[in-house]
Amino acid sequence: MRFFISLPWKILGLLAIGLVLGSTLLTYSWLEKLDEDFAKQQEYLLNKDGQQYHLITDMLLNRMETRLESLVRFRSLDGHSKEQVAKLVEEEIEHLQMNWQVGDLWLFRQSGQLLYSTTPKVPGHILRDRQKVADTQMSVANIRCDRQCELYVSVPILLDQQAWAVLSSSGSLLETLAYLNQATGADLALLKDSGSTEKVFRNLQLQEPLAPSKRTKLQYILSQVPETLPLDDMLSNGVRLTLEDSMLLLNLLPLQEEQQDAYLLLMHDITEFSRAHKAYQQRALWIAALVFVLLLGLFFALTRSFRRRLVSLAGSLPLLAQKRYREFHATQSRQPRMISDELEVLQESALSLSAELERLDKQVESYTTELENIAMYDKLTGLPSRNKLTFYLTEALPKLAEQSGILSVLFLDFDNFRKINDSHGHSLGDDFLICVAQELTRCLEPGDFLCRFGGDEFILVLAPRQDERQILKMAEAIQRRFCHPVLVRNLSFHVSVSIGIAVAHEPDAVPEELIRQADMAMYHAKDQGGNRPCLYNEQMYRALTRRTQLEEEVRDALNYDEFSFALQPQIEILSGRLVGFEALLRWIHPKKGFVPPDEFIPLLEHTESMLRIGYWGIRRAFEILQRLREIGLVDCKIAVNLSAEQMLDSRLAPYLSELLEEFGPYAQWIEFELTERTLVMDIDHCLRLMHSLRELGFSFSIDDFGTGYSSLSYLKKMPVEVIKIDRSFVAGMLDNHADYQIVSSTIAMVHNLGMRVVAEGVENKEQLRCLNELDCEIGQGYHISRPIMESDLFQMLSSKVQNGIWKGLGHL
Repeated sequence: MRFFISLPWKILGLLAIGLVLGSTLLTYSWLEKLDEDFAKQQEYLLNKDGQQYHLITDMLLNRMETRLESLVRFRSLDGHSKEQVAKLVEEEIEHLQMNWQVGDLWLFRQSGQLLYSTTPKVPGHILRDRQKVADTQMSVANIRCDRQCELYVSVPILLDQQAWAVLSSSGSLLETLAYLNQATGADLALLKDSGSTEKVFRNLQLQEPLAPSKRTKLQYILSQVPETLPLDDMLSNGVRLTLEDSMLLLNLLPLQEEQQDAYLLLMHDITEFSRAHKAYQQRALWIAALVFVLLLGLFFALTRSFRRRLVSLAGSLPLLAQKRYREFHATQSRQPRMISDELEVLQESALSLSAELERLDKQVESYTTELENIAMYDKLTGLPSRNKLTFYLTEALPKLAEQSGILSVLFLDFDNFRKINDSHGHSLGDDFLICVAQELTRCLEPGDFLCRFGGDEFILVLAPRQDERQILKMAEAIQRRFCHPVLVRNLSFHVSVSIGIAVAHEPDAVPEELIRQADMAMYHAKDQGGNRPCLYNEQMYRALTRRTQLEEEVRDALNYDEFSFALQPQIEILSGRLVGFEALLRWIHPKKGFVPPDEFIPLLEHTESMLRIGYWGIRRAFEILQRLREIGLVDCKIAVNLSAEQMLDSRLAPYLSELLEEFGPYAQWIEFELTERTLVMDIDHCLRLMHSLRELGFSFSIDDFGTGYSSLSYLKKMPVEVIKIDRSFVAGMLDNHADYQIVSSTIAMVHNLGMRVVAEGVENKEQLRCLNELDCEIGQGYHISRPIMESDLFQMLSSKVQNGIWKGLGHL
């Protein structure tokens, strides 16, 4: 018969841990309490010093006021004149200085006239105190530190019921310091602010009265105070200094609350209290360490046998991870015991676990083949997946060493597949992909490999061909197959396919690199209009690298303010009057110099950088317009391009309102240029936005008119004032009758709509004359002026513009 008992190992372990934690917390609390008591003692001394100082100061001030009042009240008769009082003060001055620690005396009439003074000149602060006594008829007491710190008292002296005088005196602070030293037991010193703007304790200087024997000691003590100790911290908390074997507590009190420039320093010797504090802390730490060691020893002694068995079990558990189940069972075989504990239960559980793991391993092995099959094949089309593709290329490439020919990877992407999903739903899009996979499978030759790479992308790996012409012939055959519509659910879809081709001549080619090259070639085919094959070459990589580098540099150019405007003048053709400028974006790279706009602007389209540059350009236009008005050109407009991204951005209108508040009512002098492509992005939204901005005062023009897709029905609804004829028509109108008719009819149509015309690309005087004959109002081009950089604009205007007329055009 077996019995099961629960040995208290867990209880003992938890008890030991609890005792250790308890002793640690108790020790920590004990140390915290000692530190708190030490801090409270310091705070108590600081409060006590302040109370004693104010009590003694008030007592001595009241005593001096009483003495001065009694000097006249008890030593003279009622009705004495002010002159008699002055004489009395003069007679008693020696007595006052010897017995009452009075320094100087001043007696003033009620009107302020000086009756008696012990100094040749009355200090300014005595005159201010006399005025304050005259205003309030109450005593005034102050402590001032000039050469040394002294106590000044001014009291009103009543001579009779109507006449009174003011008696002022100075006195030493020695008596105050003596009383305070007796009350607090601290060493005392007077300090004064040196006048520095930096309010730190080290800027205070020792003041008289001070015994010469103590000056050196005090200066040494004060030099030990940290240089950066703020004065406010010293006033509120004081500071502790450790000097050799002693510790000092320095408390600082202002001599007067109203004047924060003179202070009283009290130095307490707290060496004994500090030593006692440290002794308590050390004793607490020793006790805690002893308790911890004892408890730890007890714990290890009680768990020694248990740990030995547990280590044995832990050493055999890694055999389960290594799937060495028989060895594990051999190490855990044991004889039945009469008494069992928790470790026996754990061992039995480990044996049960090993049996279950062995069963699961066998089951996992049976599922592995099925899972690998799922991972290697696309669920929708049944074609191999990209995982299978990598595996296939890894095996096929080394075989090129034994075979003759070129291994090729064709990356296929169906143009405009997204429209099928968007217009008919993803379910029909999936059916389309299934049909496409079946069509591609029919194109395969023996040894070829086809997989679905993802989405509408497929990759075809051709068996080694003899030359690239055979590979291109295969790609063209795939294209011809998809020249016919694809039938899905009785719906016909006309699709085209862009094919990127990468080839491998050597067996050491990297599969991932081949796929990347084919992908790059496919995107190059799309950039060329799609529906074509494209063979990868190194120029594509360099172009991609260049494009990526340029994208990064464009973002840096925004941050480092490398963009600027070149402004091309627009003149009234008939009169030659300067009417405005078109702001053209320029990028001056710090290393590469001028970067053409057609090289970097396409990189910005549909990016956040395009929005940032757009808003930067609008603000810069306001700034340039402001400078033009400062030099007298108040009728000039600035034409700024507004991108499609800005037109669709909800922040545009609020941003323009903020600029109007910042710069003033300049809206009528800002003209936003819109391209026809921008307008057709979302015509209804554009119309609403244009009308709202028109209400703010802004005007609009349509750039490159005739090259886009704008409709006359929309043009009538738009609040557009200016139509710009594209330079391509202006350049050919003298030689090409069709271009001339386009320019002529456009000008007539625009005038009928109540708008003005700007002709771009005026290259010579004959074009300008012809445009004038056709009643075109405004022209711009190299014949008038090339675009002028911002940095040169205002200097050039001074020489090119006279009375608002652009010089150098001659007569039409």
